[in-house]
Amino acid sequence: MNRRVARALPVVAVAALAAACSTPDQGPRVTPAPAAPSVSAPVPTASPLIPGSALGPAPDDLREVDWTRAVLPGDFCEIAGTVTLTDSEGRGESKTWGRVHVALLPDLTTYGDVTGDDRDEAAVAVGCDNGGGTAAGQLTFAAVVLTARDGRLYALGTLPTQHESYAEHPPLVSTTKLKPGRATMTELWYRPSDANCCPSGERVSTWTLEAADVLVLSDSKVTS
Repeated sequence: MNRRVARALPVVAVAALAAACSTPDQGPRVTPAPAAPSVSAPVPTASPLIPGSALGPAPDDLREVDWTRAVLPGDFCEIAGTVTLTDSEGRGESKTWGRVHVALLPDLTTYGDVTGDDRDEAAVAVGCDNGGGTAAGQLTFAAVVLTARDGRLYALGTLPTQHESYAEHPPLVSTTKLKPGRATMTELWYRPSDANCCPSGERVSTWTLEAADVLVLSDSKVTS
């Protein structure tokens, strides 16, 4: 990203003429120092995620987890790997939007038994934005469904909002309900005439738990 153009023809001509008229002793040859290699700074809050791999340790009761400091999959914001939250916030590099700010929506966390093992899973709502701190900078919202198995935390799936937004504001996660074999999310979406405070559209989507303990979208419809 550097550009440099020099104008030095007159100076070169004078120097050449002076050299032709004198014979100074040749000085020692100077070897230029090698240029330092360019090193890209790593993104401190994102790390690779192998599909099906554990996100970290977890108690049997996920209500004991401090989600404000959790490690979560970043795929809802097109982040390759995981995002580590600190005080409900994190940062990562999105393949779609570049450098982004990630935030937990703690009031929207819900629990319910999806896998049928008599232990509740958790649905953690998250969003990402461009870091501008305004509603116009919000990019996308989703819920991540998590389970505990053998003392480790795993993701059953990421539930992104489904409605294609024609307004400036992306759809919002309203509620996520977890029941045996499925997760159902209600989202609120904006019509072009809606104010930032008040999305008037509603869409309900359902994900079904497959045999490999993965939630797959099975139904989505506009309800208002």
